[in-house]
Amino acid sequence: MLPSNIANTIDTISPERIRSYRSYFNLTTDEEALGLYLWNDALSASFFKLVSILEVTFRNALHRELSHEYHPHKNQGSVFDNDWYEYLISQNLLGDPKFIRKVTHLNSRGRTRPKRPIPKPGDVIAGQTFGFWPSLIDRRNINWQKILHNALKDHYSVNQSYWNQSSIDDLILRLKQVCELRNRIAHHEPIWKFTRIIHRRSGNEIYPAARTPEDSLSRMIELNKRLVRLLSWVSEDRKMDYLDSHYKRHFDWLVTGKAIETYKTLQLREGWKLSKVKRELRKLLVNGIPVEVIHKGNSSIIIPGII
Repeated sequence: MLPSNIANTIDTISPERIRSYRSYFNLTTDEEALGLYLWNDALSASFFKLVSILEVTFRNALHRELSHEYHPHKNQGSVFDNDWYEYLISQNLLGDPKFIRKVTHLNSRGRTRPKRPIPKPGDVIAGQTFGFWPSLIDRRNINWQKILHNALKDHYSVNQSYWNQSSIDDLILRLKQVCELRNRIAHHEPIWKFTRIIHRRSGNEIYPAARTPEDSLSRMIELNKRLVRLLSWVSEDRKMDYLDSHYKRHFDWLVTGKAIETYKTLQLREGWKLSKVKRELRKLLVNGIPVEVIHKGNSSIIIPGII
């Protein structure tokens, strides 16, 4: 979305936030900074599609295996889709049940009562945030070796024994990276800001803080790879679907110097007539710039990676 009034747009976003782009990317004007603010928006949207695919795929896999593990104790549902969480709550194995209860219960004047009819297990699981899962996996009184081995069916591990505490810690770190990215996107924060990442138990540095635009591009590419790898553990098919999609091609363009320069100029699209597009399609593909195709009063946008 191109701004009609740059000064007013900067005021509504906040000059302080815009200045953070100026200093980090060594920009000379607020207009350039606004351009990279819009670039960050585009990157956020691109990342969010991958996060959404991963979130749905991962939670359904864990729900399936937890249902199977605790199906002898189910109150409703089937072997692979039931209310396993109620058994964990009754045995004090879940930890704080408030996130489940937000979906299963009504709260009126400080008093809670079960919803009627009782929400279906699939609806309860869909109502959990992604942060629910790393917190649950961090509970050691659940047979995660068996559950993760079965849920992450396309993981390279052969035996359940792979999922020792060190491997589970690595998985939790990956899941928390997804949560942090998801929260940054939801709160319209810069996703190119990467702080130091420390191993949660050993204290060893995994990644240093990003200090330059080149660092940020490299880390965004690496983060995308880590999310894709996590997705592949749950479903190789869904990974291949993503890698073969225009979402991935557009992401690959966004994390280039060419994309940054395009957004810095705020010339996010050129207006070409259909006849010109037909003549110069090869050049358009090589240059990798957004183009608005105009024909008989109608227009469509050709975006790098989505053509």
